[in-house]
Amino acid sequence: MQHDHHGRQQAHVGRTFEIFYTTSRGGQIGLSDGGGPFGFDIHVALLVDDLLSAYRCDAIVETGCYLGDTTEYLARRYPDLPVHSCDIVQQHADFTRHRLVGLTNAHVSCTDSQLLVEHAARTYQRPLFFLDAHWAESWPLERELASITCGIVLIHDFDVGHERFSFDTYNGLICGPQVLARMTDPPKMYFTPDPQAAWPLPCLQTGRRAGVGLLAIGVNPGLLASHPHLRTHHLLAKTVTTP
Repeated sequence: MQHDHHGRQQAHVGRTFEIFYTTSRGGQIGLSDGGGPFGFDIHVALLVDDLLSAYRCDAIVETGCYLGDTTEYLARRYPDLPVHSCDIVQQHADFTRHRLVGLTNAHVSCTDSQLLVEHAARTYQRPLFFLDAHWAESWPLERELASITCGIVLIHDFDVGHERFSFDTYNGLICGPQVLARMTDPPKMYFTPDPQAAWPLPCLQTGRRAGVGLLAIGVNPGLLASHPHLRTHHLLAKTVTTP
């Protein structure tokens, strides 16, 4: 039985490896990380594998598709799940939609990301949200978070407190626990990948590597807390400052 489980796990990782590294890095023309699924960080892809399975998510929602590197990966990797993505730039949405022709589980729209999140919250019971929408001075993260009622949330470009991982700052507000503290119902805890964790595959991103923050909204956070590759952080008001 243990041998069978190990074999299934290896096949699972192998499938992620295959699709991840055969997805074109279209974002290289405009992104500082050179594009690729999840900023070319396969550890995030492996983490998404685990979360979709553990929480039995019924949809994937990505905000900010740009040229569709992550969108294509998700649609190919999880053909049995609906994958929704959006961008507020019409050319980006059109390019991504054309790129995904034939992937019938993928749905791309040119719309405000908050509207997409609201639609998903009404339509599905337990989506996985990958929040990566930002354009110039437009940063809808707080509105997106306020619209999520149930699901697993991954926030890209999040401050994980480690020098190897980059994060975004908008109008003086760091994308990190400060944002979480501004939520109407702030989470008691959040999670970040452990930089020292032993993943089954190495990360080949040698350039900009973005941090990721995770939340469990309306679901039990225990599966995140027990994940061997994640760190648990408690959101303490006294350590969080807001503008």
